[in-house]
Amino acid sequence: MELTIDTTITYGHIQNNKTRFQHHLGGTRSGKTYAILQWLIVYALQSERKNISVVRKSMPSLRRSAIKDFRDIMETLKIWNDSQWHDTKKEYTFESGSIISFFSADDAQKLRGVKADITYVDEANELSEEEAFQLGIRTTQNIIYSYNPTISPYHYLRQQYGDDNTSVYRTTYKDNPYLPKEQVMAIEDLKDKNEKQWKVYGLGEFAGNERQIFQFNIVEDIPIESDFIGYGMDFGFSSDPSTLVGCWKWGESIYFKELLYEKGLTTGDIMSRFKGLSLNREEIWCDSSEPRLIEELYRGGYNTKAVVKGKDSILFGINCMLNYKIHLHKGSQNLINEMYGYQWGADKEGNVTNRPEGGMDHTIDAARYVSMMRLSKKSENKGIYNITIR
Repeated sequence: MELTIDTTITYGHIQNNKTRFQHHLGGTRSGKTYAILQWLIVYALQSERKNISVVRKSMPSLRRSAIKDFRDIMETLKIWNDSQWHDTKKEYTFESGSIISFFSADDAQKLRGVKADITYVDEANELSEEEAFQLGIRTTQNIIYSYNPTISPYHYLRQQYGDDNTSVYRTTYKDNPYLPKEQVMAIEDLKDKNEKQWKVYGLGEFAGNERQIFQFNIVEDIPIESDFIGYGMDFGFSSDPSTLVGCWKWGESIYFKELLYEKGLTTGDIMSRFKGLSLNREEIWCDSSEPRLIEELYRGGYNTKAVVKGKDSILFGINCMLNYKIHLHKGSQNLINEMYGYQWGADKEGNVTNRPEGGMDHTIDAARYVSMMRLSKKSENKGIYNITIR
């Protein structure tokens, strides 16, 4: 079979790569995902009985991105065959016997059961370190990551940079000659509209966060001398995760540890997670907007309490945390990422305001809840916030 493929420089990067780990990062619309899939298809055509995994955090995202692009490439090359595609398993079997399988990282059975020769993780920054580890120990050859440079300096992916077994390739929209001029103009408009977005999505570079609210240290362990303060919990379901954060205090320092960060949890699921964490009757300060869920957890044997919210409670909680030196447990990857990216807002002229930007703050909300109820001067003076009347 002879094929003619129109591709980008990313294809050559993979073809010439000599390391086990590849990081393909850069700006938006650089064509890296498309080129990686092209290379995987050619590899499957030329290699006998190879297992190739294409992974993303969730299946809906995978369908909209990699699976859609995969089929588009196959049809453009005129080699798609409906009989070789298993829609339930999301697998395509080539005549060479090689298989490209698509699955999500939240599919625990797939994540821990499938062995692969090559694994490609699209938007790799969405995966936890544990999920990436599970994929890695089941991959015999190469692991390919692609993502935009939006992760913090503390992210596990960036900790691989500089390793002898890791290559890092950076591309931008200028490396994609097939990009319509309208999209080029939209990207270049960021130069004048948003300097930070231009640096990240236009130039493909990591941008610092001059509006960062919290400064913090990362620690190996929570000091044994510290006093346990309580837990904070924020609720989510389909689009946002439910989160649980533990808080400890020692002198003028507070320590936070992320214990739960998961979407789609019912009340029963949360109680199961609590049991796995060996939670007993410790205080769990929760988002007061979910009174029924708080009550169900309480009746299930857990000391869940609604946070008392007043005027400017977000700023109040932030200030309670800022009264201390903040330390984060090294295993708290989502909390670390959120703390790094959590920033003060800005007005239309770019002036920094005293209001934080919402969005990626699910673990921060949990940390804020326990801080405002257990670390504020008001709670220390009165000492009555532990009382719950039902």
